[in-house]
Amino acid sequence: MSWASSSKSWAGARIAVLSPTPTHPQDYGNRKRIFRVCSRYAEEGAQVSFIHYPAELEWRGRIPRRAEQSMRQAWNQYFTVAPTRLLHTDPSGSHHTIDEWWDPAIGQFLTWLFSVQSFDAFIVNYSWLSKALEFAPRSTFKILDTHDKFSGRRQMLDSLGLHGEFFYTTDAEERIALDRSDLVWAIKREEAAELALMTKSPVLALPHLDPFTPVKRPAPDAEGYLRVGVMGARNNVNRMNITAFLEAAEPIFRDAFASVKIVVGGTVCSTLENRRWPFVELLGRVEKVEDFYASVDCVAVPMRISTGLKIKTGEALSLGMPVVALAHAFEGYESTDPLHRLNDFDDMAKALVDLSFAPHARLDTLAGSSRRAHELTAALLADAYRRSDQMVREKRQQIVVAVDSRAFIPGSIFNLVLNSALEDLGSLAAVTVVVVKGSARDVAANAESADRFRRVVVAQDLADVEPLRDALSEMGVGVFELDEYLKRARPAVLIADALHSAVLAGLPDTVAISRTEMIALSQGSGDFAIPGKGYCQAYVSAPRLSARLAIAMATAGAEFAASPCIWRSDEAKFAPARDSSGARRVAVMGNPSSPAVQLAAGMARIWGLEPFLVTGFGKGEAAGLDSMEVGDFVASLVEGRWLLPAFAIDLSAGEPGLALARELLDRLHIPVVATSQCAPARSLRAGGGPLAARSETELWAAVRALAVEPAQAHAAALRLSWRELESDRGWGWIARYCAKVFEINDAQFA
Repeated sequence: MSWASSSKSWAGARIAVLSPTPTHPQDYGNRKRIFRVCSRYAEEGAQVSFIHYPAELEWRGRIPRRAEQSMRQAWNQYFTVAPTRLLHTDPSGSHHTIDEWWDPAIGQFLTWLFSVQSFDAFIVNYSWLSKALEFAPRSTFKILDTHDKFSGRRQMLDSLGLHGEFFYTTDAEERIALDRSDLVWAIKREEAAELALMTKSPVLALPHLDPFTPVKRPAPDAEGYLRVGVMGARNNVNRMNITAFLEAAEPIFRDAFASVKIVVGGTVCSTLENRRWPFVELLGRVEKVEDFYASVDCVAVPMRISTGLKIKTGEALSLGMPVVALAHAFEGYESTDPLHRLNDFDDMAKALVDLSFAPHARLDTLAGSSRRAHELTAALLADAYRRSDQMVREKRQQIVVAVDSRAFIPGSIFNLVLNSALEDLGSLAAVTVVVVKGSARDVAANAESADRFRRVVVAQDLADVEPLRDALSEMGVGVFELDEYLKRARPAVLIADALHSAVLAGLPDTVAISRTEMIALSQGSGDFAIPGKGYCQAYVSAPRLSARLAIAMATAGAEFAASPCIWRSDEAKFAPARDSSGARRVAVMGNPSSPAVQLAAGMARIWGLEPFLVTGFGKGEAAGLDSMEVGDFVASLVEGRWLLPAFAIDLSAGEPGLALARELLDRLHIPVVATSQCAPARSLRAGGGPLAARSETELWAAVRALAVEPAQAHAAALRLSWRELESDRGWGWIARYCAKVFEINDAQFA
């Protein structure tokens, strides 16, 4: 599948489809219906995962390899869930309960699938499999494609004198199925109106229609016959309707001396072989339906009573055939000729008699009516899809995390920070990781990270995208023009760990949360704009608020939310190098031009310690001090390339990047002396002591205490400060806020 264009309405989305019916070969109406729905979403750019629960007869004793291979090639993913129970059993009472045919194997599979992948929508075919919708997370939009109305079906079969067959249930049971969905698709408007009275879920009529591809009809028959095609699959409803029509037509054809030949195709022929009508030809199974229709002059759809849509009607319209049908058989389609809505079998037989004596041009006129009927029905179908898409967009619970490509490199700080957030974000909504900065090679070279992140999109203007497009597609990674992608995705929340012009442009229905420490690390600079204007709300998530950050927030119209960079302490797994040389080094974090830096370094030297400076981005060096820029310092800590200091002195005044360095040291249980300007958002320890330095005197006392006093003297204070950080209280605000956003969306949708 090509990912070159993001102009398609579902580009980058993922859809799961559960069906008891295969999509290949398309030799039955229900297979064509399911294939067409899946194809529509694939054509609009979605990745389709087809989950086949093989309930049909031909799959019970074998695996049709060609059909299976065709489905594997047609869809992005194909799964088979093997049945673990008897299929299509009779009801235990007078009617089936809605879950009477449910197989726990489906639930077990879906539990796994939804735990390892996320989907924008989940389409379940048939109400008797509706329990599957309960396994989808709330972030997935749930659609029930009913195909048939199963309540009232027993009464319909009784009216035909038929024993109850397949699945039939009561209104109360069918209501359970409908209420499990976010949207119900009925196969035609007549059933949509009935189902809408039974459920709180919205109901749309979504008929089946193939693209208009007219076949070439044959020349007039040499013997003068009007060849009328009738198609049907093997079932008792088709048998009863076709038999009743042929019996009604026989005297009418005979009395009119009409040259009419009824050509019956499909597996229904095996149910008609015991009867003989002089004007009937039974062809049996048809390999290519197009060849069948190309051999007849017109099509008749003799269905007086049934359920669902007569897909054979849509099939004939799509092939441009002249169609003669009862009004019931044309339900769901837009009729454009009186011959589309005949009252009964007698009227149908008389209409065929008239056609047999009419000029051949009458068939051409009727074929034109089929084209118009197809156009009108196609417009209704397009509108149903449009309204369905709108419902999905309105209720879709999606979070986009904009990241630097280095987030895909295992062991990097970018990877560590992203991993720490994904699990909890994924419990709230579908999460898409969008790579907005860096190189596509980082993504292509780390397939395991792409698998872990589940849904990955790469900005089209990223370096090295073009030569890697196919490789990324094989990994399931989409490549899109970012501005267009974000506008179409309309995430409820966008978390920015890296910047792009499309991220800064804003989305009016989206909440932006900027993690400024990660942005600074990605930019390699403390100077950057903060996403704010253009979003409905904007927040900055950082360990502490600095003067520089406050100015940027005021410019963007953003609010501050104190939170650590690493959201889950149990994900903070890295093992920096330890110093075994006996030397005791002290990290001084701050601006090289600050007198306080030299003062702190001098204090450290007095007590026999070796100070080194950790500077902000582009801040230069301090005379007489070894120094390292914060980006290198953070990377060396995480990657184990730097010896841990005995303790640190934080004089950074909230300089971008240094707050992250401070957090890493805290997580590594390295004591950090903080001045009042560098105090954390939540006080780590009240009452002063070795962790607080509000004056030169207190800084001296803190350096002395950590330099000469035994570590156990400060153990209690240190445990208190580290315990608060490891409780993850800061990121919990973001999780609660995101949850609140989605609750508001749910309320608006309801």
